[in-house]
Amino acid sequence: MKLKFREVKISEAQEKLSRENDFYLFYSTYLGGFTRDRLLMSVPIDDHIVHRGDGVFDNALCIEGNYYLLDQHIDRFFFSANAIGILPPFSRADLKQLLIRLGTASGKKNFIARFFLSRGHGSMSVYPHEAISPNLYVLIGKSSPPPERYFKSGMIAATSPFGMRPPISPQVKSVNYLSNALMELAAKNSGADAAIAVDQNGNITEGSNKNVAVVGKDGVMRVPPFDKILRGTTLARALELAEQLKKKNIIAGVSIENIPISEAYNASEVLFFSTSLFAASVVKYDGRTISDGKPGKVWKNFYDLFQKDIKSNKKLLTPLK
Repeated sequence: MKLKFREVKISEAQEKLSRENDFYLFYSTYLGGFTRDRLLMSVPIDDHIVHRGDGVFDNALCIEGNYYLLDQHIDRFFFSANAIGILPPFSRADLKQLLIRLGTASGKKNFIARFFLSRGHGSMSVYPHEAISPNLYVLIGKSSPPPERYFKSGMIAATSPFGMRPPISPQVKSVNYLSNALMELAAKNSGADAAIAVDQNGNITEGSNKNVAVVGKDGVMRVPPFDKILRGTTLARALELAEQLKKKNIIAGVSIENIPISEAYNASEVLFFSTSLFAASVVKYDGRTISDGKPGKVWKNFYDLFQKDIKSNKKLLTPLK
């Protein structure tokens, strides 16, 4: 890449950015409203979320005009903000109403809403108190479905050489995702679809943006303790749906416990849960084939239940207006 020294004209930037249509609408308290102009979809360089990673975020999918698990995502967003001392200058109800109105204004029925709360702008220092006030940013953008092969033939996972997010609680969904990005880089370099982190004792924790569950030969679905992982909204829903699988004898039960990596290698099924995947099956892990190397019945039942959820469970759907 040759570094060019020249002044860029606004019209030139607008023309270039107008060809990028993955972002439908952007809201910013810094701007004081929303915009459809790609050039204005920006965050001040002196916002602490940019130069210090000082902020939190969450995402919510809208499917056929309905947000799925929106209240749960908003609750986690507020928990994360409060956990790091950012007090949102708005209520949960205000944010929910805003997300509904922005989704409606986008004119789309299928999208992902990404919302961020920063410490604020006004300083390039590391000191939080120098930020003027928190800023809320919301991006309504294209939601790309995962590759179809993830569901037809399953996913390949690899153990990450990098640990997960440090010192602050894993329940805080902060924008500091460097370790997550390095995990995925390592996974792709090894030919895997996704990475799974392990703790210092060799126990599974979570993927870079996915929760992990392991179904043993005894039929018990095991999930790592929540003091080690982010309690994903999709995983939380999966634990509720697991009761239906237990009644049908698809699983023997659910256990929250440490999961040695060897148990995953020898499992009946290894599952991923996330906002974009809902439920996916890991058929190969660190080069080892899981069971018969095909997505199993536990995954299929979870997948079907999530599909039913997003289409007809009015308790968990928030319609656009």
